[in-house]
Amino acid sequence: MLVVIAGATGNLGQKLIDSFFNRGHSVRALARNPSTISSSKRSLLEGIITSSTYYDIDALDRACKGVDAVVCAYSGIPELQLEGQLLLLRAAERAGVKRFLSASWNYDWSSMTLGQQESYDPYISFRRHVETSSPIKPVYIFCGVLAEVLFSLPGHGDFSPKNHGVWDPATKTMEIWGTGEEQWQWTTERDAAEFAAQIMQREDAIHGGFWRVCSGSHTLREVAATYEKVKRAEVQVVKKGTIEELRACALEARAQGSPRDFWSYVGWFYQLYTVAGTWSLKTLDNDRLNVTATSLEDFIRTAM
Repeated sequence: MLVVIAGATGNLGQKLIDSFFNRGHSVRALARNPSTISSSKRSLLEGIITSSTYYDIDALDRACKGVDAVVCAYSGIPELQLEGQLLLLRAAERAGVKRFLSASWNYDWSSMTLGQQESYDPYISFRRHVETSSPIKPVYIFCGVLAEVLFSLPGHGDFSPKNHGVWDPATKTMEIWGTGEEQWQWTTERDAAEFAAQIMQREDAIHGGFWRVCSGSHTLREVAATYEKVKRAEVQVVKKGTIEELRACALEARAQGSPRDFWSYVGWFYQLYTVAGTWSLKTLDNDRLNVTATSLEDFIRTAM
């Protein structure tokens, strides 16, 4: 199978190259800055298509020509998730591609409504528009929070308390809303790529649909305790307040802001919907896939 990975230079995109190549597939990269692809990764690629922008139609068409599957690994910028994905999907249509993996890798927004979580609105809009306008049935993967984001690893997003997140990597502090016994489902970028490759090579990938997978599920107190055990370093656990107090903070921040600056307050809602169980993965599909997930201990030991 020849697979094109759009957004191949990103954190997840580069891991997707390995996951597909290691399964015997040919991989083509679509990227705006291909010079950032290492020589070792370049040696794995069938080719590289350079695009000037996400709306570079000629580049999109060249990228999709002759491929069996399109994998979108665009970042979470709204323009990329809605307009960018739609343009990529139309190029896939013109090329006759049947397998399309949407850039999801989120918590489960399948039953959410527009305006409930601004950062997920583009995904919801994309799904609904494609259902009414395209013969392609995309695959969507829900995997909880990416572990690298949860721990605010450099270059992977900042979900630290300064952005209303949970883990402060500088002070080794875990901030908890609720009881601290709520489950956080998480997935490493490596596992996310492995799940994706395993799903997309299946014969039923042409039928699209939702897949729910994760590396693990732990409470924040368990995460803190595991970090202490593995790193032999003390973690300060700070109890912030109840779920209702968190909800009040989130709604107040939204009221004081505007949709255009939703990144300034979206962390509140990310925590709220996780601890309240709003978008948790109720039934996992891990057992349907031949992927050995990374343990929390191994991730902390090797990545942090």
